[in-house]
Amino acid sequence: MVHKMILVGGVMFFVFVSRNIIGETSAIINLKSGVLVLGGTLMSAFLAFPMKTIKELVKSLQALLRNDETDHEGIVRQIVNLARIGRMHGVRALEAEGRKVEHPFVREGIELVVDGYDRFEIRNIMEKEYELYFSCKESQVNMLNTLAKIAPVLGFVGTIIGLIDVLSNMGEVGEIGKGMALALLTTFYGLLFSNFLFLPLAKRCSEYNRAEASLLNIILEGIMDICEQKNSHAISYRLESYLGLGDSESKDDLETSLQSEDYVLQFPLKEVLLGK
Repeated sequence: MVHKMILVGGVMFFVFVSRNIIGETSAIINLKSGVLVLGGTLMSAFLAFPMKTIKELVKSLQALLRNDETDHEGIVRQIVNLARIGRMHGVRALEAEGRKVEHPFVREGIELVVDGYDRFEIRNIMEKEYELYFSCKESQVNMLNTLAKIAPVLGFVGTIIGLIDVLSNMGEVGEIGKGMALALLTTFYGLLFSNFLFLPLAKRCSEYNRAEASLLNIILEGIMDICEQKNSHAISYRLESYLGLGDSESKDDLETSLQSEDYVLQFPLKEVLLGK
């Protein structure tokens, strides 16, 4: 909620500043300048990048604007819970519980464990999946950085077009200054879109990808521990260290949730064991 309020406040601030800088310039001319820069930048993106990358970028930006952050502690709880179920009730119970996990990489890792792959095969398979996944994410960041470079260039192109129009109508001296101001509008919008839209989005995506890479490494280590059937408490303390849960309150909350019988037995265990 706070993030959305900051975003809306920032947009309103820059609209206000833009209106004061531009002055009495008509809305139609402003709209034409903005559409020239933004439309040309997006058209360049369609020419430079495949449609699949553009669609994935739109989905990622929607998730960022909704502020859909992954619950790292919740993922750790799920991994520790799965480790406990695997040790106490066997592979069939682990498979049944693993199907309920929402995170795709955790679910895939549990499937590999259930299928009988050893830890080295699981690590190789999941690391390749990670590489493909972050390759797509890197393409999205590169796309935003490319748009940030294209927008000012198109702004200069619009300025040159405006200067050509001014120089072709040198008859009225009083209109030259106004024409020059209008010609520079596209440069203004190019710099605005580049520095206050595309570059911040690229930085936000990079930070999100960095946090996600850290989480996926934690997931990989947890899956390796489940494969080796390590003690759930040992897994919990180890993954906590990766998350930086050094304060006692966080550890107590995590330990309480793990010791909850309702949390551990999230499925009809008797039906699973009897094969129903």
